[in-house]
Amino acid sequence: MKKINLITALCIVLSLAVALPAQIFKSTRHEDKNSTFAVDYALFKTDDTTKIARLEIYYQIFNAALKFEEIDNSFEAEYEISVELYKKKKKYDSYKFSQVVRVVKKAKTKSKTDYRINQVDFLVEEGKYEVKVRLYNPVHMKEKIQKFKVKVKKYKHKRTKISDIELVQAIAPSGDNASVFDKGKLQLIPSVRHRYSTESNSSLYFYMELYQGYELEENVKVETVLRHRGKGMLYRDSLTSVFETPIVRQFRELSIDELRPGKYELIITLRGKRNRKVDTKYKDFEILWTPTALIKHDYDVLVKQIELIASSEEVKALKGKETMEERISAFNAYWEANDPTVGTFENETKNEFYRRVAVANHNFSTIFGNGWRSDQGRIFIMYGEPDQLDDFPIEQNRRPYQEWHYFHNSRYLKFIFVDVNEDGIYKLIYPYDGLNQRPSN
Repeated sequence: MKKINLITALCIVLSLAVALPAQIFKSTRHEDKNSTFAVDYALFKTDDTTKIARLEIYYQIFNAALKFEEIDNSFEAEYEISVELYKKKKKYDSYKFSQVVRVVKKAKTKSKTDYRINQVDFLVEEGKYEVKVRLYNPVHMKEKIQKFKVKVKKYKHKRTKISDIELVQAIAPSGDNASVFDKGKLQLIPSVRHRYSTESNSSLYFYMELYQGYELEENVKVETVLRHRGKGMLYRDSLTSVFETPIVRQFRELSIDELRPGKYELIITLRGKRNRKVDTKYKDFEILWTPTALIKHDYDVLVKQIELIASSEEVKALKGKETMEERISAFNAYWEANDPTVGTFENETKNEFYRRVAVANHNFSTIFGNGWRSDQGRIFIMYGEPDQLDDFPIEQNRRPYQEWHYFHNSRYLKFIFVDVNEDGIYKLIYPYDGLNQRPSN
């Protein structure tokens, strides 16, 4: 028997089109399991005649990834970031940077919304590289490491080629002082985690470069496709780009307001004469589930989730709402009535509830349904992370099972989940309310 803890992780209006065949989505993202330290990269052609490409490495560090110490009525965290490139197992190039982060409020030390983001550029030759990005805390001697491989090809080609696609989270005009984020006349802050919400007027921004081949084609057709992992292609457009210079910089914006939450893939295809495919690049991204998205697309699901913690009268007040205005009004009224700190910006009960929903979906989702609908997910949403979790793996003549123990609020609860079919899906067994049991039962 093992005692363990649950992981507390957590366009344009689209027109319908014929679905493309299913395929594995390609990704360049690298994250730790709690998504507090993320890394991404993109390759672009360089003007340096001794090199082939500019390898841009992006990293995003959230406060929750750092270790803070209380110093003089504030909190400080020192960290060191290093990036190392290896070619044929020999170090090719490296970068190192140190910084101290200071916050006033203790709550900010665990924040998964406060972050710093940076970009490191390397000029590289043709070949295969291994990249190691290391986040190190010198005080606590703790580290997080992301590793990935990059293949650099020559840009000498007959036909037009496309660079990698860089997803962008913020844009601004380039200033008088050069910035590592500058792309021509724009300053582009990369979207490292590729995650978006559709709370209001949301857009997918991305940047790419087109490189004219030695055939010197005057123009090329650029086809853009958005595909949902389960529903296939949802959007496609085709634009013509003219080569006034050998390199054409393209920054685009697609509205994602009407997209349902889920995993998507952005596909850019270049087509030349007779519509022949010349080059294709891919970039994955995710639209997150939020209360607003549920109100818009799955109001019944939103009500069923709240039903896990609400009274019958409260649930009745939420049901039967047809228009967005009615739904938003009912939703806000419920949470205002359950706000423990009325008059403040935060609703702690609401935040905790949707944190639990996210954790349940992350840990308990299967091919049969989302995690919040599972027995373990429902108990987690209702009661939170257990104070003790006892895991009993499979043994002869006994199915695997888990016991979740709750000791808080002056009440003891124990829930028993059994992997009935030995398929990793644990079912709650009687007593379903977790009452009238002893820890040793």
